[in-house]
Amino acid sequence: MRLVISIHKSLLIIFCLLISACSVKHQVKSQQLSEWTVSTISPKYYTVRGDILLIEGETKQRGWRGMIGKATMESEQPLSWNELGRFHSGYFIESKELPRSLYIRWHSLANKKSYHKTVVVSDDLRNKMREYHDIRCGYYDLLLPYKNNILLGLAPDGMISVFLNGGCFDNELQFKVQAVEYKVVDDFVYPELSEEAQAYVDEHGVPVGIW
Repeated sequence: MRLVISIHKSLLIIFCLLISACSVKHQVKSQQLSEWTVSTISPKYYTVRGDILLIEGETKQRGWRGMIGKATMESEQPLSWNELGRFHSGYFIESKELPRSLYIRWHSLANKKSYHKTVVVSDDLRNKMREYHDIRCGYYDLLLPYKNNILLGLAPDGMISVFLNGGCFDNELQFKVQAVEYKVVDDFVYPELSEEAQAYVDEHGVPVGIW
């Protein structure tokens, strides 16, 4: 009799464990990405000023418009994105709908040129953003399971490097696209570079085709 009771208890425990595992698995699968950012960064010393950012939703039934911020964050190196940080200036959006395209216009202070471009966000990139990863990181061991930031590296020659990252994920280059020079009004005045940045540009110039 005791053996039968013991077997029943064991079966009940196993059943409960299976139900719990299925419940957890269902919770993970049911989680959806509901907030994301589009951010910008420029090479060190080659400061840019974000002008406008237009985001079209994937269903084409909604969109977002915002300023990226007057001072775009800069990378750690002037001539590469190798040590690109995850922390940057960005535009935060709270929505389960992801972007279909991004229109960006910005001013390069180093060579006093302006650029604009529509960047198409593919299904593949959106799928990467929605993919759930059971990963924790940081001092507080936070669960940050999504690659939910599209980072646009804006070079002074108009090249845009499109990265994907997240709180627990390093930058992953997705593709590059060349922006088109934008004709500003005749009386437009470009802001001045900092003294340190201007000294660097005076010595090294503004390279083309290296970012």
